[in-house]
Amino acid sequence: MRNFEKDFEEFCKTPCVNSGKARSYAKAIRYLCDYMEIYEMNEDSVKKIKSVEESIKDKNSSFYQGLLEFLCRRRQRSYLENGFISAALNYLYLYNK
Repeated sequence: MRNFEKDFEEFCKTPCVNSGKARSYAKAIRYLCDYMEIYEMNEDSVKKIKSVEESIKDKNSSFYQGLLEFLCRRRQRSYLENGFISAALNYLYLYNK
């Protein structure tokens, strides 16, 4: 998973801009994978993530609430609440095409 995270971060970078967005997106996907117990990024992992995409955006879903609680314990709740996880999904799907 470490190699994926590094490669994914590089993929997310905007040329000539040092904004930190790419690092945030890579961390967002890592936190989501940790919660979902995904230890290797492959086609099946992407399908598993896609299957919960709507729940990630629905603040009333049990998935969202569970993920939020998980992230709160790690003191990383802003990744969900500020939309980094949702935004990172778009890059993840492009990366895995």
